[in-house]
Amino acid sequence: MATLLENINGRAATVLRELTDVAVHDIYDPLGARLYDAVAQQDGHELREMIAIARRTTGPILELACGAGRFTLPLLALGREVTAVDLSPSMLAILSDRLDAGYVHLRNKLTLVEGDICNFDPGLKFSTVIFGCVTVSLLDLGARSRLFRNMASVLAPEGRFFLSTTAPEGDASLAAPGAPVENVQLIKDSAGMPYCLHEYIVPDRSVREITLIPEDTNTSSRVNVFTTAVRVLPPHQLATELQANNLAVLATHPVRTPGSAHEIVILEVGHRA
Repeated sequence: MATLLENINGRAATVLRELTDVAVHDIYDPLGARLYDAVAQQDGHELREMIAIARRTTGPILELACGAGRFTLPLLALGREVTAVDLSPSMLAILSDRLDAGYVHLRNKLTLVEGDICNFDPGLKFSTVIFGCVTVSLLDLGARSRLFRNMASVLAPEGRFFLSTTAPEGDASLAAPGAPVENVQLIKDSAGMPYCLHEYIVPDRSVREITLIPEDTNTSSRVNVFTTAVRVLPPHQLATELQANNLAVLATHPVRTPGSAHEIVILEVGHRA
């Protein structure tokens, strides 16, 4: 916990210094899973573009790092069969609960798999693979290499692998060059509890730090805070890594991200000629 706290910067760090009893958690741990899901449900970036791309493809879909189903349910609603893989049992439990609550009729088209996307062997090839929510940013170089090697074997000969990433370019009005970028917005968890979402982007734009702090910290009990740091992986860097694993970027699809310090793009990847 101490290491997580030490890695928090900017206004979030200022808030936390005023608190006497704080527990800092990784946002992807079991306690943070439902809060992360609530944040994802309130973020419309990329969903429209990724579903539009999926409409242009055919056959079963492999979804990597599906989480609690932000993309999974819309993909199922297209009438497609989906194999959804995630390492987090907490996230998969939320997705399963959501299916039971209102989407039972889609269960027969969904295969849920708890596993590591870098080593997952589905036993067949897919013509469409989706890896959204800029989740590639959570993987270090070794994990990305394993993932891309895996995708080279999983992807059908004419298949397409769609993954989203960020570019350092964004809304230039947010901060002067060489200065950190800070954004704070109010979000609510699934129970309606408000949190302040602090985004801190380091001066060279290489890392985004996300910290969620309850809006009301005036309490005698422990304050649970959730944080994560994600890399910014420019498209040209991923293109080089993909090439090293016999894959190639065939097209780039922009995602509307007004007011953001980073631009999201979806890379359309196929086998290298």
